[in-house]
Amino acid sequence: MKNAVIIGAGTQGQVYASYLKEAGVNIIGFIDDNPDLIGKDVINIPVIGKYKDLFLDEFKNKIQDVYCPIGVNAVRVEYLSTLKKEGYGIPGFLHHTVSIAPDVTIGEAVYMLAGNIVMPHTTIGNYIMINMDSTIAHHVTLEDGVFMSSGVNIGALINVRKNAYVGMGVTAMTGVKEIGKETLIGAGTVIIKDVPEYTTVVGNPARVIKTKKP
Repeated sequence: MKNAVIIGAGTQGQVYASYLKEAGVNIIGFIDDNPDLIGKDVINIPVIGKYKDLFLDEFKNKIQDVYCPIGVNAVRVEYLSTLKKEGYGIPGFLHHTVSIAPDVTIGEAVYMLAGNIVMPHTTIGNYIMINMDSTIAHHVTLEDGVFMSSGVNIGALINVRKNAYVGMGVTAMTGVKEIGKETLIGAGTVIIKDVPEYTTVVGNPARVIKTKKP
């Protein structure tokens, strides 16, 4: 059996630890950069080192797989893509209640929790996190690094671009073509037209309240 670690011993990491252990994954520890946690147990799992320790032979010799359920998209993408180059496995996790059409394409290190539905002809990229009870309609594309919180509804034929963060309870109506890269969609937002890249949008209907530099 492969030995696996989870990066991040916070609440999100703890949730994934519970689900992964339930699925039979051999979690031997957390990796966390908080020095106060090193050597301590979190939910009966030891915190065995910091991120930089994963580049040491000592860690490479005893760890085969790494999970990184961190909600900060840029960090998750950077860590997983770098650790893959270092020779680690970066498996995904799909909860057993997830319903995915047979022709859906799924990339590496995709994490989906309970109750999600993905309709046919959809493409899901790499390093993506989808929390509970979301629905992704047909002919949708999720690019690398997307985060979707719980209760999200994505209509048909929508492209969700790289590193977009979609908050809890967001609805993107069919007819929208694109949610731009590096966007932040506030909880409960209803999207009825395309969202420009690098913007923060909120409300019903969605309105831009902030634009950041690339």
